[in-house]
Amino acid sequence: MKVKCIAIGNIIMGDESIGIKVLEKLSTQLKKENIEVVFGETDLDYALSKIDDGDLLFIFDSTYFNIVPGTITFTPIEEAMIQHQQVYSQHQPSLITLLKTYKKSVKGFIIGIEVKEIHFSLELSDILTEKFSNICEEVSDFIYHTLRGIKHA
Repeated sequence: MKVKCIAIGNIIMGDESIGIKVLEKLSTQLKKENIEVVFGETDLDYALSKIDDGDLLFIFDSTYFNIVPGTITFTPIEEAMIQHQQVYSQHQPSLITLLKTYKKSVKGFIIGIEVKEIHFSLELSDILTEKFSNICEEVSDFIYHTLRGIKHA
């Protein structure tokens, strides 16, 4: 089992880039732990090409569930694949749809970070900028807690 963190998003669309920016911040430490880091951005075919059967994935993406901006949701990939019509993504087809289409046998989580706004900008909204350190810490804690649980299972 190979552990991979994959960031999806558009770096010129403000908050839509939050997954990429969080993975950029965490990438040095993740690589030290032999976790592969993939910046798929808007190239879902590239992201898919980096995924192998048996991988444990952490997919970083923005969400718009109409909840408090900066809220992080952790959705098991298996659940998202079953209810894929309920996963909202600016990227069509979504990475989850491609995983289903190509029958990739993977486990893991979609780490969704709620946006405030999406518009042409290289900057995050004020609220995501303010919460950025806490978001990175919560995501990092989740990944390491998940990996510790797997090693002890």
